[in-house]
Amino acid sequence: RVSYVFTHDSIGVGEDGPTHQPVETVSGLRAFPNVDVYRPSDAEETVAAYVSSVTRKEGPTVLIFSRQNLEQNTAMSAAERREGTLKGAYVAKKEEGDLDVIVIATGSEVQHALKATKDMPGARVVSMPCMEAFERQSDDYKESVLPSTCTKRIAMEAGITGLWYKYASKVVGVDRYGFSAPGDIVMEELGMSAENLKKEIESMA
Repeated sequence: RVSYVFTHDSIGVGEDGPTHQPVETVSGLRAFPNVDVYRPSDAEETVAAYVSSVTRKEGPTVLIFSRQNLEQNTAMSAAERREGTLKGAYVAKKEEGDLDVIVIATGSEVQHALKATKDMPGARVVSMPCMEAFERQSDDYKESVLPSTCTKRIAMEAGITGLWYKYASKVVGVDRYGFSAPGDIVMEELGMSAENLKKEIESMA
């Protein structure tokens, strides 16, 4: 079993500047065949990602962590978050009415997705810590998380956007290098915030 641990996941690194803000690294690693790339959003997703890395025998696993503080999705139990993480993606917040939009996020952006949709009863939030694990799930499970009847989908990740168009029609990401400033300022300036995500959701037809 081979595991790799990366400690710089995005522009959130901050003052280290653009040379240490890996906007391309996560997507680049996802392009390697047979490699599971986990970018967990909270402590329980991290636990599950570690478990996957030491039990998976079919290939290597990359764990990519955020250096900034992250809010915990305590609205869900630890067991639910861990189980969902091992499947690569899961519903982190279920819609309260008719499903209108699906917001997909990973890592530090899941907290923004949960905040942005707080007052949107028709919004579902999907946390997708590992695309590769999700793709190995049954068609029924994938349909339960991302129902084909809902084509209004938006994804958010603090990195390049290309791979996310497989799952969403609109992506809020960072297709440029960052700059040297405190991590929260860099995130805010480049659109990685709940406020900006909410605006992007509301602009969708």
